[in-house]
Amino acid sequence: MNARFWVLVTGLWLMAGAAFGATVVHENVIRRREVAIAKRLRCTVCQAESLAVSQAGIAHDMRKLIREKLRAGESPARIRAYFIKRYGDYILLKPPFDRFGAILWIWPFALFAGLGGFAILFMRRRARAPEAPPAPDLAPDERARIDAITRQE
Repeated sequence: MNARFWVLVTGLWLMAGAAFGATVVHENVIRRREVAIAKRLRCTVCQAESLAVSQAGIAHDMRKLIREKLRAGESPARIRAYFIKRYGDYILLKPPFDRFGAILWIWPFALFAGLGGFAILFMRRRARAPEAPPAPDLAPDERARIDAITRQE
């Protein structure tokens, strides 16, 4: 009986260890998936950091929510879709290409190029314009009158 007891205890101990090991492996998989998802999402407070590296309180809460959703069996795509629905494309560190965003990026360069073209045309026209005719020589009495007027002011 003593041998059977130890065999039973050893067997239970091995089964418990295997179950605990499976739980640890499962938690490691969830943790890796959480980090992979968090690396692609932007912290709403820090804005230049991903959720994976941000130390903000809301980032911690968002990572916790990701972990809970992964434990519930949701796919990473559904979790990202949830955050996009809630925060918009802004939450993505690399947002998808859209026409409005492209216009916002291109218009300053187009404006700069247009103003540069206008400046070049203006300078060319000015260079081609004939010079003003030279001022006629003034008689001495006219020059004295102009000097008197300018001295009064």
